Amino acid sequence: MTSTDPEDPIADALLGDSTYERLRARRYALVSGRIPRKLAWQSAFLLALALVVPIAATYPEPVRGSFPSGDPLWSTPLVLWFGVYAGAIQIGSATCLVAVAALRCRHEPHLSESQATTLLNVEDVASMFGLVTGGFAVLLTLGFFIVGHFGAESLEAFVDATPRNPYRETAITFPVVVVGAVATACSVAVYLTSRYLEARLP
Repeated sequence: MTSTDPEDPIADALLGDSTYERLRARRYALVSGRIPRKLAWQSAFLLALALVVPIAATYPEPVRGSFPSGDPLWSTPLVLWFGVYAGAIQIGSATCLVAVAALRCRHEPHLSESQATTLLNVEDVASMFGLVTGGFAVLLTLGFFIVGHFGAESLEAFVDATPRNPYRETAITFPVVVVGAVATACSVAVYLTSRYLEARLP
């Protein structure tokens, strides 16, 4: 890309050699920003998801007894599946963003407008799923787990107010500690990838 004014990134994109950045500067996106920045945010969401481990590990004893196994860290409550879905959304959408970035690195500055538009559409959809849908699912998961720190009575009142016990054990064993470990590992991988792409993308 031919640099113009580093203090005006929009003008730099419009006047630069990158068809992709030029089209991005002209279009509206609900989730704006370059791919490395979006990946960094997704890394933060994955790290936030991993907080289910310290949250569950520090439950008071009466709350720990509310879980079927008696050990929240090695239980698979129904509400944990929000976290599993959130993690899957983050990882899947991050993979799409990395694929878009890889295609840019490979083909720029020779991308046609139609090719760049297609890649931008994929980026926008992946960003929406990862940072909006996936981000909301992460926050919802944390909210369900934080309820336990308000005490056993508050947890029981919350369970009574829901149509189905969100803390009951599920048939598929995928415990809290495993979700936290996978989320942490993926968070590190996504963050390192974002730093790598920050240096490589035009």
